[in-house]
Amino acid sequence: MQDIAFAALLSVIPLTGCAPLDQPSRGNVNTFSSIDEAYTAVDGILGCESDPAGEPVVLMGDGVPLTSAQKLCFETVQLDLYPDQNALQESYQLLSDSHQGKIHLVQGINWMVVDFSQMATGQPSTRNIERLANELNGEYAVVGSR
Repeated sequence: MQDIAFAALLSVIPLTGCAPLDQPSRGNVNTFSSIDEAYTAVDGILGCESDPAGEPVVLMGDGVPLTSAQKLCFETVQLDLYPDQNALQESYQLLSDSHQGKIHLVQGINWMVVDFSQMATGQPSTRNIERLANELNGEYAVVGSR
């Protein structure tokens, strides 16, 4: 039942807005050539579940998925790989424009780890994705509002 409520909650994320997002400013920001490579790096830091329940949230832009690949790390934490910077920026903006609750995320050049825990449950996340930002030289942000 929680999965259905979570899916319904996410279905109302607005699909408008494409304001540019600054590139991550930290030196040596990791890029990944595949979702498996990215997942291995994230798993090494966060210790992902072996088979989390659910499916990743797919953000759409002009009727097509913005990501090139996605994988769940936990039921409400996912890893997204992007084909280009524009798709990453558009996804970031969609998440920022959400009024469904706070969303914690870490972004790199072509990837993003998104923690929907607070949005899905109303409780703060127990995942330390700030640590992920430090380890992978990504940019940590809290976006969205309630």
